[in-house]
Amino acid sequence: MDTNLTSPWQERTTQQLVRYEAVFKLLDEIQQTESIEEIARRVARHWKYFANVTCWRLLLPKDEGFQVIDGARGEAHLANVRTLDAWDAWHLSHQKPRLVRPAELIEPPFPPEHLAGKAITDIQVLPFVRLGQCTGLLSAAARHEPFNELDVKFIRLFGSHLTDRLSSIELRRQAMNALVDKASRDALTGLLNRGAIIERLDTQLAHAAACGEPLSIILADIDFFKVINDSHGHLTGDEVLREVSRRLRAHTFSSDSLGRYGGEEFLFVLYPCGAEDVEQAAERLRRIIAENPIKIGAEPPQALTVTISLGTASIRGHARPRLEELIKRADDALYQSKGAGRNRVTIG
Repeated sequence: MDTNLTSPWQERTTQQLVRYEAVFKLLDEIQQTESIEEIARRVARHWKYFANVTCWRLLLPKDEGFQVIDGARGEAHLANVRTLDAWDAWHLSHQKPRLVRPAELIEPPFPPEHLAGKAITDIQVLPFVRLGQCTGLLSAAARHEPFNELDVKFIRLFGSHLTDRLSSIELRRQAMNALVDKASRDALTGLLNRGAIIERLDTQLAHAAACGEPLSIILADIDFFKVINDSHGHLTGDEVLREVSRRLRAHTFSSDSLGRYGGEEFLFVLYPCGAEDVEQAAERLRRIIAENPIKIGAEPPQALTVTISLGTASIRGHARPRLEELIKRADDALYQSKGAGRNRVTIG
C-alpha cells in the first residue's frame, strides 16, 4: 500500500488549515494598527485567501452619516456619506442576514456596481448587531463559485471581528477629537478659544511667508457691550455673544479661521487674502450684525440693535512679521473705528 497517497479527507483538512492560518494571520495584523485606511487595504488584499470573497462593502454608522468601505481587486476605497443608496438603506432597515443571487434579482434594491458583475454568483449580506444597534453592515460577494458552508463561517467570523475592530477605532477617534475640541473651543460661543486661534494664525503666517501669499486678519469688537450687560443683565449679554458668534461663523469661509479673542472681541484669520479684499470682508461682517436686530428675552421678545467695530491688518510677500506686531496693527485700527463713532471698519 502506498502511504504517500493523500486522501480527499486529508486534502480538505490541509486546505482548511491553510485557510485558518490565513484568517488568524490577518486578524493579528489588523490588531496591530489603529489606521482604518491601512486595515481596509490589508483586508482587500488578503480576504480572498481564506474565503471566496472577491469584492465587498462594509457600512459603518457614525455620529453623523456613515463610513462606507468598498473592497475590490485588492484595493480599498473609503468614503463618508450622509445618505445611503437603496441597497444599503434597505438592508440596514431590515437588519437580517440575506443571501442574494444577483442573477435572480428582478426588483430593487440592486447591489452596488462593484458587487454586480456578471461573474458574481452570491452576495452574503450580514448585519452585525450589538445591544440592539447595528454597528456594521457587510455585503460580501463570490465570483464564479457560490459560497460554501465554510466560506460563510469565515465571513461571519472575520466580518464580525472587523466590524468590532473598526468601530472601536472610530469610537476612540471620536473621544480624542472631543477632548481636543473641548480644549480648543470656547464653551459659550463654540468658536476657537484665544489660544487656538492664535495658534491658527501662527501656522498660517508661516505658510504665507513660505509661499509669498497675502494674509489678513480682522479684529472685531461688540460695541457698547458693557451697556448691554448693565441694562439687560449678563444672561442677555451671553445671548448676544452667542448670536453674534453664530452669524459671524455662518459667514466665515472656515470655522477654524474665527476665534473668540477676548470677552466680546473676535479674531479672524483670512488666508490667502490681501489688503484689497479684507476691507470688503470686514464690511460684510459689519453689515451682518448691524442690519438685523437680535431678539432677546422670551415673550414677547425684544429686538436689540447690536453693532461691531472692526480693524484689519495685512501682509504680503515672504517677510514674516512677528505675530504680536500684526495683531497690534489690527488692534490699533479697531480702536480708530471705536474713536470715529463705532460700527465701522478701519484698514490698518
